[in-house]
Amino acid sequence: MLGRIYAQPDRAQGLAALEELARHPSTARHIATKFARHFVADEPPPALVERLARSFRDTGGDLKALAETLVASPEAWSAPPTKLRTPYEFLIATARMTGRAPINAGPILGGLASLGQPLWAPAGPNGFADTAAAWVSPEGMKARLDLSWQVASRIQDMSDPAELLDKVAGAAASPVTRQALERAESRQQALAMLLMSPEAQRR
Repeated sequence: MLGRIYAQPDRAQGLAALEELARHPSTARHIATKFARHFVADEPPPALVERLARSFRDTGGDLKALAETLVASPEAWSAPPTKLRTPYEFLIATARMTGRAPINAGPILGGLASLGQPLWAPAGPNGFADTAAAWVSPEGMKARLDLSWQVASRIQDMSDPAELLDKVAGAAASPVTRQALERAESRQQALAMLLMSPEAQRR
């Protein structure tokens, strides 16, 4: 492995090889890229990835130090909010926004399955994708729209969706979203539009 021969016997040989892999610069860059991709952007800034990789190398893989480096990096705060919520994140955010957490897990599990992210059942060993491309297909977005409409139709005592937008996004709410809610034909339609808005779909 990596052009080296490990002379250790039995289990120690495997551990030595794993330690070599853990300390390899490519491992640091791989983990830094995945870390930045999850928290910042599908295509994270190269300078941020390099800074995170250096932190990983310098601290021997300390994930706490990696998180602190991310929080202290200006790129983490200046990047546009383009990260799309996964189905799981979207369903949890919907429950929190509407204040309607289900009594049992059935609706959440059914929603996850219909949105393409069945609980603990990814299609491959790499798990579910962490990029928007995996979730923004026409079928995927239609499923989100259908679910948003179902949620909105079940809630009859919802406060003004425009007020909810203020609570969810505050000053970050776009004029386009505000205008769309104002033009909605009903409160249920406005709520469904809010759940499908960039402010609700992105994190």
